Amino acid sequence: MGNFDMNNRPYNQARKNYTMQYGGVTEKRFTRTAEMIGCKVEKTPKHIDRKSHIDFILKYKDRKRSVDVKGSNLPDEIWCEFKNVQGNPGWMYGEADIIAFEMPEEGGFSIVNREELVSWCEKNVEDVIVTDKKDAYLKKYTRRGNDDVISKIHLNHLKSLPSYRVWKYFTEY
Repeated sequence: MGNFDMNNRPYNQARKNYTMQYGGVTEKRFTRTAEMIGCKVEKTPKHIDRKSHIDFILKYKDRKRSVDVKGSNLPDEIWCEFKNVQGNPGWMYGEADIIAFEMPEEGGFSIVNREELVSWCEKNVEDVIVTDKKDAYLKKYTRRGNDDVISKIHLNHLKSLPSYRVWKYFTEY
């Protein structure tokens, strides 16, 4: 899993640093993509990002939409967060209007309405807790030592949502 410096600091801190660094790239890609389709993009302050799970406010004509951007997915794999590592409501229960998953296999960002995604997950993810990551598909998974509850779903599940769209990557300069 990357070149983490596990000798000089705990693995979790190294993973957190990697995610934050990669997340910045994902957010820059998203900003360019949204601007390319005509949106004005405003980054939210850290306290809004953390508390409300909103990374950006998009303005398009006379409409505003809040967005939570998700990166670091494996091909066709989406991890949905019911509860975060502290046991608080996860990003699915945040205040974002839409979720943007970076999906290179789609050539950009898979966009869905957050409330549609929550509804789909509440209906289709079994209310069973598993502790082995390989069993997390459509089941609630928690990691030892954390209070999180997450589940793995497939990209095709996102595609079944009425709001599903793909915003292609920014490719022109």
